[in-house]
Amino acid sequence: MKKIPSNKTFAVLGLVAACATVLMWSRQDAQQQSLGAPGDAFAASSRASGSFGGASLRSVAHAAPTPRNDAQAKLGGGQLLEAVQWLAQTQAANASSSTAATTGAAASGSSGSAQGAAKQAISAAAQIAALDRAGIPRRFREGEKVKVNLDLALSFEDVQNPSLLDRATSTLRETLLAAGMQATQVNGSPVLEALVPLAKLEWVAGLQSVAQVSLMKMSQTAVFSDGATASNIDHLRTLGNYDQLAENLRRDLRGESLNIAIIDHFGNLNGEVAALQAAGEWPRNTAAEPNKITMRALQGQAFGHRGAAHGNAVTEIVYDIAPAASFRVYDSSGAADWVSAVQDAANLDAQNVSQGEPRSQVITASLGFDLYGPGDGTGTGSGLKGLYDAIEAATRNGVLVLNAAGNEAQKHWDGNSTAGAVANVRQDFDLSAAGVDTVNRLNLGADFGGCIPVGAFSAEDQDDFEVSATLGWNDWTNANNLTDADYRLELVRWADAVRRNGRVITPAGWVVATQSDELQNGGAGQTPLEGVSFIPSAATRTAECNGVFNANRFAGGGKFGLRVVRKTAGANNFLRLMIGGYYTPQYAQAERSLVHPADSASAITVAALDAATSNLEAYSSRGPVLAAGGARPNGQAVGNAKPDMANFANVDTVSYGDNEFNGTSSATPHVAALALLGLQHQRQLTNATVPVLPANPTEQQRAAHALALRQRNVSLAGSVQDSLTYVAGTGGNDLGVAGFDSSYGTGRLKFHAQSQACFLSALYDPAYRGLLPAQANPLPAGQKSYDVLHGENDTACSDAVAQ
Repeated sequence: MKKIPSNKTFAVLGLVAACATVLMWSRQDAQQQSLGAPGDAFAASSRASGSFGGASLRSVAHAAPTPRNDAQAKLGGGQLLEAVQWLAQTQAANASSSTAATTGAAASGSSGSAQGAAKQAISAAAQIAALDRAGIPRRFREGEKVKVNLDLALSFEDVQNPSLLDRATSTLRETLLAAGMQATQVNGSPVLEALVPLAKLEWVAGLQSVAQVSLMKMSQTAVFSDGATASNIDHLRTLGNYDQLAENLRRDLRGESLNIAIIDHFGNLNGEVAALQAAGEWPRNTAAEPNKITMRALQGQAFGHRGAAHGNAVTEIVYDIAPAASFRVYDSSGAADWVSAVQDAANLDAQNVSQGEPRSQVITASLGFDLYGPGDGTGTGSGLKGLYDAIEAATRNGVLVLNAAGNEAQKHWDGNSTAGAVANVRQDFDLSAAGVDTVNRLNLGADFGGCIPVGAFSAEDQDDFEVSATLGWNDWTNANNLTDADYRLELVRWADAVRRNGRVITPAGWVVATQSDELQNGGAGQTPLEGVSFIPSAATRTAECNGVFNANRFAGGGKFGLRVVRKTAGANNFLRLMIGGYYTPQYAQAERSLVHPADSASAITVAALDAATSNLEAYSSRGPVLAAGGARPNGQAVGNAKPDMANFANVDTVSYGDNEFNGTSSATPHVAALALLGLQHQRQLTNATVPVLPANPTEQQRAAHALALRQRNVSLAGSVQDSLTYVAGTGGNDLGVAGFDSSYGTGRLKFHAQSQACFLSALYDPAYRGLLPAQANPLPAGQKSYDVLHGENDTACSDAVAQ
């Protein structure tokens, strides 16, 4: 969807922010503006130098691969299986050539080491060529190695046993490490993230403990800071000077003595972090503050190795709002490092047991996974179980956890599966009474006539214009259910008619470009998921799209869509599709489009508003959370209404530029930083009741003190969340339909003149009375009870006038 540029020129506090789903809106604009323009400067030299790295040309009709043994069956019937089988063919051919070459070399006296090097180079080249031919994007690859998820063949009961789960995942990891491969456990989940040479992928799939192998599920950025001023941050800052506070506690709220953790994708390939620190846009360590910022890189990588500006901009926003806080920033890629980051920031061990006071009081992530879990607020049966468990454990240790709602409202479709007593039924996407349409077409924007670019000449364009989609349905494994409803996801393209001697041999029509066909037959470790990520090659172009795209950048254009096939006879499921990249589906559904783990009841989920107008952004993902197991919900989930609140996008950052950081990714760090200041104020208000450890304490006293601190932190976090919720629902902030709704949540977090009353209303609530000094009974003359104070402040908060 092409983003309409904003006319606003906010210049406030120099805030910076960023948010996008897979790709940034700002980059999308720049890319789309030049897609159809002739004469890109780099393209001619790119082709001349032979830099085209796209998939090899295919025949008109793509033949779906068929597993030839049990190990290949675990690869599904899609791209991984295709790459493995193609590699086997090329290796056989190379073996014949190598035999002939060895015979000739022996006759001429060539060295054996040279022959071995050549054979190794051919093997690596063959693996890369096979990955290219399958259209697997570069983000899943490192040379001839492919990034995969390995789901373990464990029963639901086994997964619920932490010791057994840890033993099973550790054993598989050690097996892979011993074979020279990289593998990482996802703490608390029955899955490993591994980097496997294509040539060894079938061997890995053949291990008894492996249930299925799929392309690695990667977290995606959700992306636009003028939002601090739009949020009326001055009202919040001045609460720290409340006249009922002791004089020594009063100060403008700026985050002193608190820490915030940011989990994101960062960029530091060209010294970006140092430049932002030098410009005063990022925190930096000094002699006076040696622990101002802690940066955690991925294992074996330098911090910011992926070159993403997203996390840089998120940190800019938080630092502008809470410059006196300290920071922990975690580079992230998949579920394993996200879980580890949450556990480290919350001071939890690998089994989510508290190790003491949290290192960070607030954790924020502007990331998400598309359809990698049931969507019911849990990770039950999925590879995200460990992430949901870690977030819940963090809140039990008194941490406020925030997550972007996602930018999927225009990229999401859901509906009941097409009925029928027979197998292999194609899904009907047209829900009108008379309509039948089994292809959900993909669109790039109104300017391109339903065409998308294919055969990109540059690696950058191949990355940017990949086609990706995920299908999920409500058949997750649990204590009472096995995953045995089987579906296939097909990426189809429009193929031109084939003519011979002036006659049509094959009419034009939809043919399969690639597919995903994992096993769903009730086996241990299986999930109700299918997904494709595909680089469309020059062979997928169609005549209808000739001349649409810049010929110096692309071989042409093609028309693509998604087709879902119900393979199980009589199955009746609630299906969901999410589309990645720049593309939107013809049939879309904004409701129920939250990413994971934005559906978690333990996270504060943030929607996106335009900073200039407070209008809900069309892309902002909506609730409600799905019913148990991913079924269609009937209204908002009890105790887990989503999203929680909304804040501002389309803001200025150094990392992206003016008005260029868009999406729920930029809205979320605003709320996270504001929550940190809110926590600072609640700590001021409750300073008199901080638990004190006695001198020379016994072990029992230490344990009691630690428990009291943990309970206090949990109460403070709850009081802060309620305070923000009250502000978001009052003073003209209740946008959309009256009351809570699935688009804005409670409303816009914009502080108003009665914000102090909202904070006091939350604090005086009976749920948080433990934070306050006990009142005498009877009360002294003239002193109001907490019940009275709660009622007075609640009324003042509710009656606040719009600012």
